[in-house]
Amino acid sequence: MIVKILGLIDIFTGLLFWMIGIFGIGNKSLLILFGILLLIKGIIFMTSLNIISAIDIIIGLIMISLGGSEWAIPKIIVIIISLFLLQKGIISIIS
Repeated sequence: MIVKILGLIDIFTGLLFWMIGIFGIGNKSLLILFGILLLIKGIIFMTSLNIISAIDIIIGLIMISLGGSEWAIPKIIVIIISLFLLQKGIISIIS
């Protein structure tokens, strides 16, 4: 059950990151909140030495820095990160 909830959070985070990174619409403070959540989740699951958890930490830091400033990252990076979070969320829900 917790895996499915974390999967839904990943999907929502990917969609939010897509909306803010590509279209510039959305709440940046919500992006910071979900970035912190992703960072915490990555740190908790890092005890299993999983590469996906390390990627979650990096993405969380990117989201926090994007939400806290006015700089933009390249759209291809936004697309890759968003698709990664979406596919990770979908796999979590399916499993």
